[in-house]
Amino acid sequence: MLSPFRVLHPTTVAEASAELARLGDEAVVYAGGAELLLLMRNGLIKPDYLVNIKRIPELDGISVEDGEVRIGTAVTHRRMETDPVVRIRLPALTEAERHVGNIRVRNQGTLGGNLCFADPHADPGTALLVYDATVELWGPSGGRRLPLQQFLVGTYDTALEPGELLTEVRVPPLAEGWRAAFLRIERFYRPTANVAAAVSIKDGQLEGVRLAAGCVGPNAMRLLELEDQVRGSTITEAVALVRESKPYLTEKLEPVGDVLGSAPYKVHITSVLLTRALEQVVARARGTAHD
Repeated sequence: MLSPFRVLHPTTVAEASAELARLGDEAVVYAGGAELLLLMRNGLIKPDYLVNIKRIPELDGISVEDGEVRIGTAVTHRRMETDPVVRIRLPALTEAERHVGNIRVRNQGTLGGNLCFADPHADPGTALLVYDATVELWGPSGGRRLPLQQFLVGTYDTALEPGELLTEVRVPPLAEGWRAAFLRIERFYRPTANVAAAVSIKDGQLEGVRLAAGCVGPNAMRLLELEDQVRGSTITEAVALVRESKPYLTEKLEPVGDVLGSAPYKVHITSVLLTRALEQVVARARGTAHD
């Protein structure tokens, strides 16, 4: 049963931020409510106020500016799954969005809510990391931009300051010749592990490489050191390097065993998914993929 609360309806980002700053711990942001309402029904949080941001027009758009895809915090997963701009420019994100929850969750839940809730078992963040996405934040001190990796601090923890609001996600395009993919394995509709990969090929070698993994430890992570190892290798060499990377993945991802799998199992599956994702994006880059 829900405890009593009031809903506030700001019409600008500045108004929303001011309400959050004024009310402090008494208020939470409401956009889709996919996670929030579940927590409230179970009595895990009992806010006195919901700051509804769905009436703020600039938070509910998808646009392209200077090549960047700009996605408002209140855009739903279903819209990202079906939007032609996202599908053409950010195919790995489209692939991730297809896996979010179920159709009800995708119609209700929002990108901003997903990132701010920071559930370690989430898909969009992993895909966004290989695109070098950044987040725009607005608070009492004005606006600031952070790389997504810096925003995702840990399990259910972000870099949001008191009174701050995530307003949009900015995703720069991959350069010409790059291809990207997202893969995951799930149990009970929950991802056990997920990965994203983006590569460019030159003279049969991986000239550019970006790798990310999630759902294994506290938060999704770019695998920068593994990228450095794989860069410049052939796909056969890259696959061998990834298969040997389990000690690195264990240290980097800090795996946590749970009902979805043990820590060693999650690391093993992550390694397998990374090799498959690399093979898939290399096939796409060469124009031989059938997916």
